[in-house]
Amino acid sequence: FALLDIVQTNPSTMKLSVHAPSLAQTHMQGPKDAGINGSGKPLTKEELDEVKEELEQIKKEYGLKEPTRSFMDEPGTEWRFGGAPDYSLTNLYYLKQRTKEHPEDSLEKVVENLVKTWEMERSHKVDYTKHQSVDQERFLISANGGKKFNNEEANKVGNYNVLMESCPAEIWDKENITWEKSHEKFHNAFAAFPWEVLEVYSGPPKVAFSWRHWADYTGTYEETTGEGERIEIFGFMTAVVNDKLQLCDCEVFYNPEDFIKNLRGEKKVKDTNSSWNTNATCPFAKQSAA
Repeated sequence: FALLDIVQTNPSTMKLSVHAPSLAQTHMQGPKDAGINGSGKPLTKEELDEVKEELEQIKKEYGLKEPTRSFMDEPGTEWRFGGAPDYSLTNLYYLKQRTKEHPEDSLEKVVENLVKTWEMERSHKVDYTKHQSVDQERFLISANGGKKFNNEEANKVGNYNVLMESCPAEIWDKENITWEKSHEKFHNAFAAFPWEVLEVYSGPPKVAFSWRHWADYTGTYEETTGEGERIEIFGFMTAVVNDKLQLCDCEVFYNPEDFIKNLRGEKKVKDTNSSWNTNATCPFAKQSAA
């Protein structure tokens, strides 16, 4: 975002007004290409128009659909950044760089859209009591066997602090990282940070699935600048859902330490995820070549 004006300073209720062409990059503000001086520069209106044009082109040419993030059009929503987010850039990278193309009516697609909706609500809707992707009374979440956060606690500290809670302090100093700071640490590193479900192993009420989270490291993290290498995180998650398919009890498992070491340049990407590496390519490249 450009020119963010803090209206409230409580991280759990922080609301920002935005003077920019769009909310296109949500929390991700890194440059689209490596080596560009301007990490932290959001998309211009012209760049956003180009992204949307390419997105519509590949959707039409290959019969693709963007992910569904539900409850974005609810009347009276208090948006953290002054308006509903625009996921055009993330959706474009998702469609071009994902490794799985699940059928629209598959359990994998239902799970993927539910998690994307949860991320959107947690990151952008101020009033957590109105988040519809979670069971307000039952919701719990933990990462790698760490602290279980209830609905209010998880919203107060933010998704990054929840998912990094079990890390040692030299990797993630949870005692001194607020909701706002947690997002500041990452938003200059990537232009977008797509996420996909790889495989679902069991259906409701306890859904178990593997996932992949990735980005091209074109920006800066702490004192380290990326060279455009693709950073990938792979993991596993179980989620108990209720009869409304709302999240109730979530447990996430992945390796956050390698992720941070990749960003700091302390570990090479090629030496990470050796058992997971997908050699991801554009999922419709074969169609294009046919």
